[in-house]
Amino acid sequence: MKSKLKLLLVAIALFALPLSTQPYVSASTVETAQPKIYAKAAIAVDANTGQILYQKNANQPLAIASISKLMTIYIVHQQISQGKLSWNDLVKITPAVAKLSTASGLTNVPLKSGHSYSVRALVNATLVASANAAAIALGQEVSGSSSQFAAKMNQTAKKLGITDAKFYNASGLTNKLTGGLALKGVNANAENELSANDVALLASRLLKRFPKVTQITSQAQSSFYGTAISGHNELLGNKQIARGAVVDGLKTGTSDKAGACFVGSATRQHHRIITVVLGTRNDSATDPARFIQTAKLMKFVFTKQHPIIVSKNSQVKGVHLAKVPDGKQTSVDVVNQKKTWVWAPKAISRKQITAKYLHHPKKIAAPAKKNTRAGTARLFANGQAPKYLATYQGTIKLFTNKSVKKANPFVLLWRAILRLF
Repeated sequence: MKSKLKLLLVAIALFALPLSTQPYVSASTVETAQPKIYAKAAIAVDANTGQILYQKNANQPLAIASISKLMTIYIVHQQISQGKLSWNDLVKITPAVAKLSTASGLTNVPLKSGHSYSVRALVNATLVASANAAAIALGQEVSGSSSQFAAKMNQTAKKLGITDAKFYNASGLTNKLTGGLALKGVNANAENELSANDVALLASRLLKRFPKVTQITSQAQSSFYGTAISGHNELLGNKQIARGAVVDGLKTGTSDKAGACFVGSATRQHHRIITVVLGTRNDSATDPARFIQTAKLMKFVFTKQHPIIVSKNSQVKGVHLAKVPDGKQTSVDVVNQKKTWVWAPKAISRKQITAKYLHHPKKIAAPAKKNTRAGTARLFANGQAPKYLATYQGTIKLFTNKSVKKANPFVLLWRAILRLF
């Protein structure tokens, strides 16, 4: 009885303590409690800035199945932008590709040997229906053969900053399943591999350079020369993720080795995020696991975090002044060159966004005009440096916000004398 009374008194005493003496748990700690994402690997990033908003085992290369088609589509768009290909160009189908298009158990649209189909129609079929033969036909059109296109995929990956990519074909099928198009001297079970981090990097570059691709990936239904085709993205039109969030892509992928995978794209209040889940449960063709995990990840980002705007021509604490030793004024205000933002827990405000110089000029020489370069800085949220995808800087460029005249010779002499003492 006495021991129970002691415990009760201790509990009452703890609750009676002034707030200042109770253990402090920051709001940011509560807000950033990580969700449990049931996948081999996962990541969420800001599509524009490359800021990483969540990651789990994100750097391990894994099989990605049909997510590979994002690289195929990136290259096709690149070829079109360079004038080497056009949307209306016709692609003639080889016997091997035609045979693959009717292979049992593979997602496809039927293609006839010797017939020609437009680049636009093949891209649409590749993204909406995940048509394997259509993707390979596009690769052959770009590079002349499947093996040469695989080499181009690996080269393009390196140019994007992806160093450990393994691409064997345009579709994401295992080498064996491509039939007569299989690469010689390559294991039958070889399958395209990327890390979740690198998939996010590929998706972000695709969306940034070719944003109109979402006009295709947002389609749940489409057609291919009169034949109805259906998409595989079960999150299109889902209104349960977060108020105002709109899912408009991006690509599914499924294989025995890869499990069920999904690259998601969603916008909310003009900010787009990309999510990647690799290796989720895949008990059946209709198993919704990858979409459940993606929805959970998107909800975490949109409801527990928020993008804090750093406006164009605004000052950031920590880098708001630059020295002008020989100026009429010995310092000048510096401002951010262009609008950007940093995601942080909901409890963090703009006042808690600071910066530190990365490249800081020793001094600005007077006379100095307005908009004189005044260094580069990295942003911090509540003292924490955000992480970014490779090739994304996460920095701001600083410029003076007014001109500074040079001090007269007598003032400069007086300053020199003062420095002696």
